[in-house]
Amino acid sequence: MHWLQRLRLLPTQDRRFGFWRSILVSLLTGLALSAIVILVSDEDSFSTQLGLCLALSLPGWLAPLLWNRRAVAAGAPGFWTVWGRFLKRLGLAAVALVALISLAFVIEGTRAAWAWQEVEAHLKQRREPLTFEELVGPRVPDSQNFARHPLMDGLLSHTATNDAKGRLTYRWTGQRKISELQEALRFLEPPSDEPKSGKRLRRTGPDLEALASLLKSGTPREKRTVYEPGRAEPRETNDLIHLPIPPAGMPTAQAVLYAFEGRRAVLDQITEATRRPRAQYDLRYADGPNALLPHLAIHKSMAVKLRTRSAARVATGDTAGAAEDIDTILRLAELTGEDPTLIGYLVRVAIQSIAFSAFWDGTAQHAWSDAQLAAFQQRFEGLKQRDSLVKAMESDESGNAFGWGLVPSAWLLQNQAYHSKVLDQVVDALQSCDPERGIAAKGSIWETERVEQTVFNTAGRRFHPYRIFTHLLLPGLAKVHAKADRSLTTSRLAITVAGLERHRLATGRYPKALGDLVPRWVPAVPLDPMDGQPLRYRLNADGTFTVYGIGPNHADDNGVFESQQGQDLDWVWPPSHPTEERRLF
Repeated sequence: MHWLQRLRLLPTQDRRFGFWRSILVSLLTGLALSAIVILVSDEDSFSTQLGLCLALSLPGWLAPLLWNRRAVAAGAPGFWTVWGRFLKRLGLAAVALVALISLAFVIEGTRAAWAWQEVEAHLKQRREPLTFEELVGPRVPDSQNFARHPLMDGLLSHTATNDAKGRLTYRWTGQRKISELQEALRFLEPPSDEPKSGKRLRRTGPDLEALASLLKSGTPREKRTVYEPGRAEPRETNDLIHLPIPPAGMPTAQAVLYAFEGRRAVLDQITEATRRPRAQYDLRYADGPNALLPHLAIHKSMAVKLRTRSAARVATGDTAGAAEDIDTILRLAELTGEDPTLIGYLVRVAIQSIAFSAFWDGTAQHAWSDAQLAAFQQRFEGLKQRDSLVKAMESDESGNAFGWGLVPSAWLLQNQAYHSKVLDQVVDALQSCDPERGIAAKGSIWETERVEQTVFNTAGRRFHPYRIFTHLLLPGLAKVHAKADRSLTTSRLAITVAGLERHRLATGRYPKALGDLVPRWVPAVPLDPMDGQPLRYRLNADGTFTVYGIGPNHADDNGVFESQQGQDLDWVWPPSHPTEERRLF
């Protein structure tokens, strides 16, 4: 003991252990005990060793506590005598700190409420919707509602219940319905366009030959979750897809259609259901970012199945059936755009791209008749690529809700108010753009006001607690408008290609210039949405054509679609011949 006192690890008999000396003894005790445990257990994890050292340091506090009791008996001052004044000051400081924090919360809460009231007043002045209910509009009659068709009804059903704390909550009960629908839609997908080697395939459409080969092999097994009649809980299964197996000698396209007979019932129901003019699902908008949107994946799955069947129908000469499938895909895209959500808009654009791809199958094979091409022109003219984007941005502007338990609610409301003000600028720019031109077209307000740089580019901006969530979200929104511009350009290209095909049917060749299509095959030369000039067109030496519009860089790159860095240059209608280059769709 005497040598420990010489080393100042122990105080003299009538002295107390101080705070820092107690800490030192505790850590040394923990280090010694943990070393013994590690040697016995051969533990080599550093994190575990550190945890043992800290945990076993707690018993080390016993030595200072026992020594201090002995020192008090020997005349050392008691605990309260030593620490009383410090604890009183600490208590007063704690009370003052709590009072300041409470005052700050009151001030921040008041400022946040004022900020949001200002946003609401501005939205009311602009006569914009303040709630999702106002944005969605009045309830659609069931007979006109795609979401109420027997095929889709119940997909987003919810039941009211109470959580563990007795609070009212809503539980999604559409799992069985969505599982049954997925089961009815199951079909083998054509192999990917890009194999493992990374080299793009040379074919011009879905690989029907590879698909037919798989179907003829007996329809492979597929792991999935299914619900069975009489059972409340699903089960995992790995059984066959149960499609009709085509005969071995059946031609490729006919074999694919033969297997599709196993899905005819559900595809016919989709065609019937999409004739309803509206799609109003019972979305739980109150859940904000956590709202369930399983129907969007179902919509896209439907479009993919119809696109595969359309390709097979074109290959067998059933162009009427293929045209009906494409029309169904386009109606499905419009119905998908009914949801005032950004992801709903993106899925809509993706489904439209699937329809353009199916139309391209027919043009590549010169399969469409003049009447069918004229009908496609009229259909593509009616596409509205921008309406649902404005609606989606308005929903974020007025109804978006942030949530993070570690952030004060006042800051969350301030973030929501700032987010709304930023999107207000975006909505203004979108609504001010010419609907016949691209959003970011040359000379548009979007370009002249440099919206992408001034609104979406957050690089270098200083940190601010009111802008945390918006600055996290803005980079992801920066290129959304380009989806609308690309889709608008693609529809103009599709209208032009339909006119070119009609000219070829009537004259046996493609025209030398797009002006030759006017007025018999198109009322006027379609304009490039990105600069207002006629779409670029040239007749190639082999009798094929190249038609394209300039892309987001506002430069004519002579029909080159992709830069070496993988960025879009010109938006080019895919050639009819096989190619290794990335395509517009």
